[in-house]
Amino acid sequence: MILTQTPFRISLGGGSTDIPSYYEKYGGFIFGVAIKCYMHIMIKPLRMDGRIQFNYRIQELVDSVDQLKHDIGREALRIVGIDKSISVTFNADSPAGTGLGSSGACAVGLLNGLYTLKGECKDTSFLAEKAFEITQRLGGLWAHDGKQDPYLAASGGFTVLYIKKDGTVDVSRPNFSENTVNKFLKHTLFFFTGEKREGPSQKILADQDNNKAYDLKEMTKEIGRAILQAFNAGDMDAFGKLMDEHWRLKKQMSNKISNEKFDLMYEIAKANGALGGKNIGAGGGGYFLFYCPDDESIRNVTEAMAMGGWPRIPLEIDYQGTVATEPDFQRLL
Repeated sequence: MILTQTPFRISLGGGSTDIPSYYEKYGGFIFGVAIKCYMHIMIKPLRMDGRIQFNYRIQELVDSVDQLKHDIGREALRIVGIDKSISVTFNADSPAGTGLGSSGACAVGLLNGLYTLKGECKDTSFLAEKAFEITQRLGGLWAHDGKQDPYLAASGGFTVLYIKKDGTVDVSRPNFSENTVNKFLKHTLFFFTGEKREGPSQKILADQDNNKAYDLKEMTKEIGRAILQAFNAGDMDAFGKLMDEHWRLKKQMSNKISNEKFDLMYEIAKANGALGGKNIGAGGGGYFLFYCPDDESIRNVTEAMAMGGWPRIPLEIDYQGTVATEPDFQRLL
């Protein structure tokens, strides 16, 4: 039996400049961090017969890979070269459609587990590229998926991606001061909106395949670079203000990104002292991130969000990335 644990991610800068329709023209930039919110996957041989079993929101028991309805699972099995006698069970800490890159974490964790089952150890960049390959093989709306989700999930910690026009990714692991990281974790507040996105994120990203959106993404990319500079300088208040600029640009890319409820949340947070924030992921559901400069604003924003029914979620950084383990049950007896 193989167990994998793969973190979800928060994008801090660069927005959706990691999708092929954009980076193939202009190159992409992403700055993000993996968090302690996970996709857990259990993989084991199915010894009773040669069938394939997948357990997620439904249960599938099929005779061949081609019959599998789980898109990511079907393509992962094809890539790794497993075609029978396997059982896979998924368990996520946050539901799909909440902006934390769950499909990327799912693909990375599943590939990691399947390769481990075969006795093959693959590095994080290999797993990330293969996970991205899955979305491109699926085509359709999946083709609008980007590179940040699998790379951030595979790597863990803070990660910077420089994406070239040919799709090559240079991965950088910034080394911020302990004080900067602690201030980020203390002053950056994470709230669940209580809403899931309607439809896949790819629908929102597909709306952004036009010249207006490309211009907005170019500005978003520059803001992302400025956010990285703010972290390097330890100027976290600048990070908060830059997030405000980012959110106002992001909302212009698609009318599906925000709604009246989200706009209200944002205005309440700003009125109570937040310097800026944004809806995580493609938009349309999930989580909001707000930066508060001092203890008073942290308290005021937390209380105001609680009154609106939006709970604060603990924010912790995962530094491991995707991990595959084989439990030693003998030691547990």
